[in-house]
Amino acid sequence: MKKHNVKLFDTQTLIHWRTPVIFILVAGWLGSSVNAHAEYLGLINGRTAKPDNIAELSAELGLAAGNLDVFDYQNIAARVNYRISDNAVLIGDIGISEFDTADGTPYGLGLLYYLSNQRISQQLDIAGKASYHRGSYDSREIDRDLSSLAVEILISGRQPVANQVNWYANVGYHRITVKLNSSDSTNEIGLGGGFVLDTGEGEAYAGVDYIDELVFGIGFRYFVQ
Repeated sequence: MKKHNVKLFDTQTLIHWRTPVIFILVAGWLGSSVNAHAEYLGLINGRTAKPDNIAELSAELGLAAGNLDVFDYQNIAARVNYRISDNAVLIGDIGISEFDTADGTPYGLGLLYYLSNQRISQQLDIAGKASYHRGSYDSREIDRDLSSLAVEILISGRQPVANQVNWYANVGYHRITVKLNSSDSTNEIGLGGGFVLDTGEGEAYAGVDYIDELVFGIGFRYFVQ
C-alpha cells in the first residue's frame, strides 16, 4: 500500500507539472523567432483564468523589466481588479516607466471573461481578455506616444502544480502604435506565462513575456474584500 501511494503521488506530480514545463520549453524556442508579449505598457498577467480564485476587489503592485525592441524598459505599476460578476473582472492600471532615456506614465484598462462552459479541456480553466494601454514618453532627445490594443486567451491549471502554486499561460493578438512625427503600427502575436502563489491574504506572481526581447515580471496582489 505504501509503495502504491508513492507511485500515485509521483504520477500526479508529473501530470501537474507536464503542461507548464512544455509551455516554458515552447516559449523559449518561439522567443528566438517571434515577437510576443502579454500586455505592452502594462504588467504581466500574473493571474489564473478563473475569477473566483481572487477576492471581489483586489489591488496589486508589480514590476516589469527587460527590453522592448532594442531599448531598456522598466515599469512599476499599481493595478486594481474588480469582479463585476462571477465570470468577469474589470482591470485598471497605472505605472511609472522608463523607456530608453525617456520617462512616462502608462495607463490601461482591461476586461477578463471566464469561459465557464468551455469543453476544450476539463483540466484547464480558460478566459478571454481584452485590454488597451497608452503612454507618452518624453526626453530631451525625443518624444514618443505609444499605445497597444490586446486580445488574449488566458489558460491555467485547475489543480495546483505544488502546494498553493499554480501556473498560467497567455497567447493573443496585439496591435501596437508608435507616434513619432508620424504614426506607425505593427501587429504581433503574443506569448507569456508564469506561476502564481496563493498566500491566503493575496497572491504573489512571477513570469516572463516576449516582445522582441525578454521581459520579466513580478508582483503581489492583495485581496481587499
